[in-house]
Amino acid sequence: MNLYAIGCSHTRYVWPTFADILGRGGDYDNFYNWGGSGFGNFAIMNRVIEIVDIMEPEDTIIVQWTYPARFDFHIPGEGWYRGGNLSNNNDQVQNTINSYAFDIDSYEMLTNNYIALTKTYLDSKNINYRMVGADYDVGDMPALSIANDFDIPFRKFLNVRPNVKMIKKESDHHFTPKHHLRYLEESNFTITEKMLHYVQQAEEQLDMLHDWKWIQYKLEDEKLTQRVTYGK
Repeated sequence: MNLYAIGCSHTRYVWPTFADILGRGGDYDNFYNWGGSGFGNFAIMNRVIEIVDIMEPEDTIIVQWTYPARFDFHIPGEGWYRGGNLSNNNDQVQNTINSYAFDIDSYEMLTNNYIALTKTYLDSKNINYRMVGADYDVGDMPALSIANDFDIPFRKFLNVRPNVKMIKKESDHHFTPKHHLRYLEESNFTITEKMLHYVQQAEEQLDMLHDWKWIQYKLEDEKLTQRVTYGK
């Protein structure tokens, strides 16, 4: 019995997320995290279809839908463009979309359509699945944004923002492993000793790090995260 997860950086980040905690600490034979920073909902929908093609009947997939204001396109051999929120306006692609092809109501409509189409497809294939939205309710799991109300601080590091030199630490507003563990508790998942130990290990490593750009390498060295690419 395998667990698959797909979503944005709330699903796969430089440190463990709710998906990693479930996959590493739950009762699964294998765990495959197809998430990635910057994915939009069009990419997520298409990657769900790709995952379904390799799933076994007893497997489960968790689909985490991200914020609607994102733009995706795919290039064979290169994969998906992952620009993140269009509000970042951080490259020529986003600048062009923001100038000529963006309307928030339309993007919310598209997200609702992607979700409806994905549910219909998964149901037609008799797939075991759970769904969660970044800051809106979808499926039977509460929005991940409930973690904002937890009495858990965000972590601060140097170099949180790419290509911006920092002389003091700034907050990384991605939820920490502690946030993600608490989210699972609030979502009525059974918390195992293996999950608690996994989160403790990750938090201890983060306590020792000051520069954001070293987090991924350190946690990979400690076998707490994994650098692997799935899908087209």
